[in-house]
Amino acid sequence: MVAGRSGGAPAARTYLFIESRSEQESPDVLATLGLVAGLRDAGHDVSLFLVQNAVTMAGRIGELVDLARAGVTVWADDHSLATRGLRPPPVPDIRLGGVSDVVRILTTPGVVPVWH
Repeated sequence: MVAGRSGGAPAARTYLFIESRSEQESPDVLATLGLVAGLRDAGHDVSLFLVQNAVTMAGRIGELVDLARAGVTVWADDHSLATRGLRPPPVPDIRLGGVSDVVRILTTPGVVPVWH
């Protein structure tokens, strides 16, 4: 419950998940995607930013497209893609972004960052 509120559901929050690993590196990644989906289903505003090896999942993992279509803003880091010789994902639901986008989101008041 949010302080100052009486009764009812807690206020929606805004989350930024930064994922740096692929599901092939760690089984935890799919659990994190499940957490992202659960928070979105609970009415929270959620963004998921894929960096480092996590960009290899962009356009390959159906769960990411499902998250985007459910209202999660899914980003793939342009620098991480370029350094791995990968092209931007051919999926219109996944946005191409960079460090400036992460900084903009992180400096938005009330955003809760979660790095995995």
